[in-house]
Amino acid sequence: MSNTAAPSTTQVAEQLRDIQLELIDLLDQAKRLLRGTPGMTRERAESYWLAHARMAITKNHSYLGGSMVDMDDTIAELENAEGEDGES
Repeated sequence: MSNTAAPSTTQVAEQLRDIQLELIDLLDQAKRLLRGTPGMTRERAESYWLAHARMAITKNHSYLGGSMVDMDDTIAELENAEGEDGES
């Protein structure tokens, strides 16, 4: 058994926010890479997997709709739970 303590919900939320930012950067990079591809390939990617991935990660997007629960929601729940649990 390990003696290391589990990270606090605040630490988990902070790490998830860092991961979220990296994922958004990678999606932006993928979108830039697709600019030079044939129109239909790029349009399908932007309409399907790029859109789905972005909407699952953040509410900050230009697509119609969104995920029922996205990464922003999970991070917010963790941040709010910190105060409710009385952890520091």
